Amino acid sequence: MRLAQSRRLWCRVAIGSLIFVLAGASAAARDSAACVRDAEQYFTKGNLRGAEIELRNAVRETPNDPAIRARLAGLYLQLGNLASAERQARAAGELGADDKDYLPTLADALLGQQQFGRVLDAIQPDDRDPVLESRLRMVLGVAAAALRDWDKAEAMLRDAVRLDPSAEKPKLQLVQFLNEKHPDEADKLIDAAIAASPRSTEALQVKGEMLRARGDEDGAERLFGDVLRLDPGNTRARLSRAEINIEQDKFTAADQDLDPILKVDPDHFLANYLRGVEFAKQQQYAEADRICDRISPGFPGFPAGYYLQGATKFALGQFSKAEIILASYLGRVPGDARAARLIARAALQQHGAPRAIDYIKPLADNVGTPDKSR
Repeated sequence: MRLAQSRRLWCRVAIGSLIFVLAGASAAARDSAACVRDAEQYFTKGNLRGAEIELRNAVRETPNDPAIRARLAGLYLQLGNLASAERQARAAGELGADDKDYLPTLADALLGQQQFGRVLDAIQPDDRDPVLESRLRMVLGVAAAALRDWDKAEAMLRDAVRLDPSAEKPKLQLVQFLNEKHPDEADKLIDAAIAASPRSTEALQVKGEMLRARGDEDGAERLFGDVLRLDPGNTRARLSRAEINIEQDKFTAADQDLDPILKVDPDHFLANYLRGVEFAKQQQYAEADRICDRISPGFPGFPAGYYLQGATKFALGQFSKAEIILASYLGRVPGDARAARLIARAALQQHGAPRAIDYIKPLADNVGTPDKSR
């Protein structure tokens, strides 16, 4: 009898607990849905930080929902928080999200972190929807090119164009890849893209960069001006035009492009780098040095910054620091004869003739090969 009563009591407790758990889960689901709705309202208003808070709350309530994870990943990408975007996109994939919902975000987050090998590991070519597959193969081509796997890069970029012939970005990526190796084909592709979309600032920008790579700086500057007439706030075109003007010692003209960028974003990496180059060319080395020190955390992904900083330290008589920094540059760009000569001079200034010889020796060994610094 007592046993039967005990069982009935246990059943009532168990059923009550189950009802409580289910009710809690239902409330959590409702709370999560409310958070997502609030997040979308913040998106509509352009309040990305508010949307982030609501989506993080939603993830806490329902951590196994791949759609919420994918949405948060996309938001982090917009905010420039690439590591968090990658983490949430991977979580979405592990929870079973559709490829279209998280793979493009994962790809962009990895590219933004210059994790090119991880791009190739995370994404494999597959029989997906052609539009999605085109976008992913474009990313694979960009990553392969960064790793100097030229054959794979070309194959992936050509596939991207073939899979979605109407998409502009894969064509422009292929154009940039072919510009040096197959310039005639690159010209046909870019001219066709501009003819199809005469007001495409992206296509005009790429054409300008192609001309500049071939030494036609006047033609390039003209196209960058065309981009800015169509889109006065185009940062990429302003940076490109400023760089040309700095190379030609037209510093006032360069400032007309750099100043608006730095006014809106004082920490803009490339704008600061170009301002540093500008100061160095005017022999304002202290100012250039301060800029280099401030933006140096970005140099591992932008080796030219090491050269500017090393050359500036050398000009200031800081030969030991110059040698260390230039060694970092040469570790990434080992064929730069200009940097090798400068680091050898820095070593000699410290009475380090044996080190100077070691720096210069590869130049003697490579006599007759192209100078990569040109």
